[in-house]
Amino acid sequence: MTISSKFTLALLACVILAVMGYAFLAVRSELARSESEIVEHESATAHALRPAIGDVWSHDGSERALELVEEARQRLHNVDVRLVSLDPGAPREKRPRVPEARLAGLADGHDVVVVDRAFERTGRIFTYVLVHFTSPAAAAIEVSQSLAGHAAVRAEVLRSAGLTALVIATAAAFVTTLLGMVLVGRPLAELVGQARRVGEGDLSYRIAIRRRDEIAELGLEMNRMCERLRDARESEHAQADAKTRALAQLRHADRLATVGRLAAGLAHELGTPLNVVQARARQMEIGTLATADVGEKAHIIVDQVARMTKLIRQLLDFARKGTLQPADMDIRALVGRAVTLLEPIARKSGVSLAVEGSAEPVQGRVDPDQMTQVILNLVMNALQATAAGKGVSVAVDHGRAVPPAEDGRSEQACLRIEVRDEGAGIAPEALPRLFEPFFTTKDVGEGTGLGLSVAYGIVKDHGGWIDVASRLGEGSTFTVWLPEAGQA
Repeated sequence: MTISSKFTLALLACVILAVMGYAFLAVRSELARSESEIVEHESATAHALRPAIGDVWSHDGSERALELVEEARQRLHNVDVRLVSLDPGAPREKRPRVPEARLAGLADGHDVVVVDRAFERTGRIFTYVLVHFTSPAAAAIEVSQSLAGHAAVRAEVLRSAGLTALVIATAAAFVTTLLGMVLVGRPLAELVGQARRVGEGDLSYRIAIRRRDEIAELGLEMNRMCERLRDARESEHAQADAKTRALAQLRHADRLATVGRLAAGLAHELGTPLNVVQARARQMEIGTLATADVGEKAHIIVDQVARMTKLIRQLLDFARKGTLQPADMDIRALVGRAVTLLEPIARKSGVSLAVEGSAEPVQGRVDPDQMTQVILNLVMNALQATAAGKGVSVAVDHGRAVPPAEDGRSEQACLRIEVRDEGAGIAPEALPRLFEPFFTTKDVGEGTGLGLSVAYGIVKDHGGWIDVASRLGEGSTFTVWLPEAGQA
């Protein structure tokens, strides 16, 4: 129900109550006036009859006086006139019709008026006037009139009040409805429309303010709110864009740092094929080879160049800056390619590096470059933490896990990439801070403290998370959990 309808109903209720109160007061006033007129008429009639009845009684006797009273009653129609005896021993039909206790004032010569509203169910007004006779028995003139006509008066007043209430209510309903639509309905509808637009994200609409009242003030505040929300949204978008650019730059910087470490490791790896190419080319240059051996040496040179080209292309592809572009692929193959890039570093450090598990594909949807960066960071950290003669392993398979509490998700099916080393382990007090930017457990100059933070951010962008388990002296295990397709 609209506010204007509520106002209309409330006003109608007030009007009806007011008219009902007026009708009640009008009925009571009209009945009081009617009773007063009846009393005056009865008193005047009794006083007019008293001298005539007294004279007739004294000259012509009681029978003639009673005849005079009967003639008066017949002429007065609605008024009943009786000559009653005040003697307690008189017959009942000749005594007053009201209790004697209520006629005490007659003894003092006062007129007595008795209003008996319960008399014969319709009510009656009795007026008694004392008549002085020479007879020893006291008598009085009883003039009475029924109150049956009051019902008609009451009905007439109520009918008039009802008609008045109907007219006033109709006029009030029309006026309040019209005013409610103009002053309340339309402005509120415009406010509701504005609120809906804000809820849908449209902050461009503004309410036209043409009045000076509370609703206009509310509309003005709505306009100001939209302006503040628009400014806040623009500021938030600007901050989000800046944050995105900063994260991209941070990840790219970490990737370039990783490329530097990879290049250092690959330098030795490239040296062997370069020596082979140089030796075979020199043999071909000085012409000491037989014609049949030239083709074989050329084939060796081509293979070594292809090997070096592949390594360099992988390194350049990884170093290239790019945005998140997920694609369906074999995660195990992705891990294998990343491990291939790190094998020279592992060999140089005397650490064994292996991909465990079967060779069956493990399909997932990830950004290949971004996820390669995650794997490289985790495996390179594991290599740096592992002493010569020990090993680092990487496993890829399916599993179920419960996301961190802040994610608000229940247990779900996931892809698992597990990087396990046999290093010195991580101190318990350092574990909660591992993924903080610029936090590192390495010596000064050996790490930037960005690798794990960048890796965690990339995994989180994929809808996953990283768990860490570590025991001092036994090593650490970093587990990357990525939601299965449709679970993110």
